[in-house]
This record gives sequence, C-alpha cells and structure tokens, in this order.
Amino acid sequence: MTDQDFQTIYAITLEAPKRIGVMMASTPTGRRGMFYNACVEMKFNNDGAVPPVNTKQLGYVYDSKKYVREDAEGWKEFHIPSMANPEWSASMERELHQQFSEVAYEHEVLAEFGTETIGVFNKEYIDEASSRPYLFEERSNTDSPVAIGIDFDKFGNQSNIVVMQYDPFDERRVRPELGIEEPGFGRFKVINHIEIPKSDMHYDLTVKTVMELDEKYKPFAIYPDRGAGEYQIEILRKALGEKVKGVFYGSSTEVRDPISRIFERKPLKPFLVNQTTLLLERGQLRIPNKEISEVIHRQMTNYQVVRVSGKTQEPVYTSEDEHALDAMIFALYAFIEEYPDLVNTIYQTETARNAHVTRVMRVDPLNNLIKQRLDKRSVVEEWDEPGSPPLRKVNIGYAGRKSANDGLGWGRRGQVSSRKPIKRRGL
Repeated sequence: MTDQDFQTIYAITLEAPKRIGVMMASTPTGRRGMFYNACVEMKFNNDGAVPPVNTKQLGYVYDSKKYVREDAEGWKEFHIPSMANPEWSASMERELHQQFSEVAYEHEVLAEFGTETIGVFNKEYIDEASSRPYLFEERSNTDSPVAIGIDFDKFGNQSNIVVMQYDPFDERRVRPELGIEEPGFGRFKVINHIEIPKSDMHYDLTVKTVMELDEKYKPFAIYPDRGAGEYQIEILRKALGEKVKGVFYGSSTEVRDPISRIFERKPLKPFLVNQTTLLLERGQLRIPNKEISEVIHRQMTNYQVVRVSGKTQEPVYTSEDEHALDAMIFALYAFIEEYPDLVNTIYQTETARNAHVTRVMRVDPLNNLIKQRLDKRSVVEEWDEPGSPPLRKVNIGYAGRKSANDGLGWGRRGQVSSRKPIKRRGL
C-alpha cells in the first residue's frame, strides 16, 4: 500500500484513538516511507514497559497489558528476521545467499531496510550531502556564481524556488572505492528554498519573489519550468533579460560523445537526473539538513523510476512530491550549461583561437606499403599455402622485345629500337 492508503485507513482511529489500534507488517524494501518512519523514526515511548517474555510453547511474546495506553506514543517495533524460523539451518543460509543479491538478502532475509533498490538516488549519499547543518542565506556573501531554478506546477499547487551557489571551500567526501583517500573541495550548495503556497495570484506572487531574489543574489542565470510557466517566463524575460531561460523536461539536448566526438540528442529529463546522480555520487552536492528543511532530502529519498517507456525505452520518474527537487535540478542545469568546468561531468571540446603554418612531422604508415607495390624489384614471397597461389597483376606490353628477323624490337613505350642490324660476311 502507498502512504496515502495508510493515511486513509489510519483516519479510522480518529473515532477512538485510545481504543482503536493499528498494526502493520511488511518486508523492508529500503523505501523511506510510512513503514520506515514507524520502525525507525517514531519510536515507542513505553518500550521498557513491554519486555519480551520467553515461553516454551510460543517463544518470545509481549504482554500488551503492561503499559499505560493513555500515555503511549509512537510505534512498537517487532523485528523478526528469517533466522527466527525454527527450521533455519546453515544450508538454508547458503542457499539464500546464492539466490539473492546482497541488497535483496538484506531486505528479504535479515529484514533490514538497508538501501532502497527502486530509488534513483543512493540514500547514503543523500544523508552525507545533508550531514552538515547550515542556515539559509538571505543574500550571496561571496563572489561565487549563483543560479536560480523555478518549478511551476501545472495543476496549480505551490511553486518552488531553489537558489544554488557554488562553494569552492566546501569539502567533498572521501571516495575510498575509487582510491581517493584525500577529500577534494567544491560543492553546489542549496542556499535557499522558497515555496509559494497555492492562491488566486500565486503565479504573479512567484514572479515578484523571483525579481526580489534577483536583487539579493545577483544570479548569472534563472531557469524556470516551461511546462506551466510560459506567461511567467515572458514577464521575467522582459524584466531581467536574457539570463532567464525556460526549461522543458520533454525536450532534448545535444551531448558530444567523448570518443567519437559526435553530437547525440538525449532526452533532457533523464539526462539531467543522471547528471544530478553523478554529482551526488562524487560528493559535489550539498543540500539542507533535515533539521533545517527536510523537503529536498525527502523528495530525493522518495524519487523513483515508476516504469520504463515501451516506445522510447526511457525511464518515467515520480510525478508526485518532487517539485523542490525539480527546481534544484533546473538550477544545476544552469551550471551545467554556463559553468561546465565547475561541474566537470561533460566532455568539452577545446576550440582553436589562433592559426599558423607548421611543418608536418608525422610519418604516414601507408607510405611503406605504397612503396612496396611500386617497387618492381620487390621479391615475391614463395607461396606456402595449400592450393594454387592467387593470380597476380602484371604489366601488359612488349618491354625490350627483339625481332628474330631483323634485330629490330619494340621499346618500353612502343618506340622502334635504334639498334643497327648485325652484318654477316659471306664465304
């Protein structure tokens, strides 16, 4: 069931919260939803009052009458891995290790949440990117570039504005899996996130807010969503100029292949999601801590591939509760296009600015082959393969042939030889 299904069912307890209880059971999948929050985040405050009692017939049981229900809060967790099965054996463990992957074994056998297998972004990297608490900045305090991303929801929900700045002094995480033992520096940092609530004039209010943010942060680019923002983009371009560039997720972008050097058209949304994933894996992204603002952390955690399109074979991503994440991705897109050296995820071709004549010192490897074919004195290797040798191309003509009668012959180019006939003395 989804979190929305659970909320609908849980509403029944509002009739008598102290009398009606709820139980839920599931195999952990790694998803940080309601089941995860109940087991990990919303701990039971009477845990010490409900100790397990070991019985011979039923094993460990819990007496629910020993705690004060009126004072109880949170959820009581019962963690039962597959080892609790009385028929568990070493052979079963070996068989399950062979059958499941490492992550699947963690979920299905150990009953641990571990890493979410269906999520787009790695949960450990998300936690690392938000591990350093910091407050939002009301204006830019350094000369580092700033970009603003805007997401306008087409169904009229709240609009999201994310301000992102490159911090060259923010330390990146160590990556021992790649042999990188020393941390680098430089992260793309979310320094502000603003949600414009739904109202009769919330599009106009969003435009006004963006203009105020432009005065405070002086961004080099503002990338709003074109899906539901054509009017807003037109107003912003008239006021702020060419720095405003609309982004449409359904469009394509050109990317140069680093080996073939050929431009290829890529669907924009999967491309930007992959670039964001790469920046997160490299430790180049900094998002707010959950204590300051949990919106982006939550949306990145719950972002999933819903399905793969049968026509284009492209992934289709979550379309709910992802507007702040989209605004952040739009801001990153501005850096990808305007500051590719900082992003360092796309191969850029260096174009020449000066031209001059130079002597070519390169040796053509085909010269020797051509010389061998033109050299008439080249030795023909003896044929040592089975069967008759292949036919060879030879010159056609009478080269240096002499006449048997008068001593005259044809030259190499058909000219009559100037050699005089030999005179014989009669007897």
